[in-house]
Amino acid sequence: MTDDQVNLVVQHLCEHLHLALRLKGSAAHPPNAKDIGFDSASVRTVLLTGLRSAGAAIHYEAGR
Repeated sequence: MTDDQVNLVVQHLCEHLHLALRLKGSAAHPPNAKDIGFDSASVRTVLLTGLRSAGAAIHYEAGR
């Protein structure tokens, strides 16, 4: 994967995580669930950790 592909996946994951929380409603989650944030840095860290554990390589472009 390229770094740009990782960034695109992170963006989509953040959007879908926020949507999933809104659709579930507060009955299935703690009352503050709607206030939980998914910042892109945290999501990126979790994604990269999972990809590395799976043996995927990330190709970073020079100068970035």
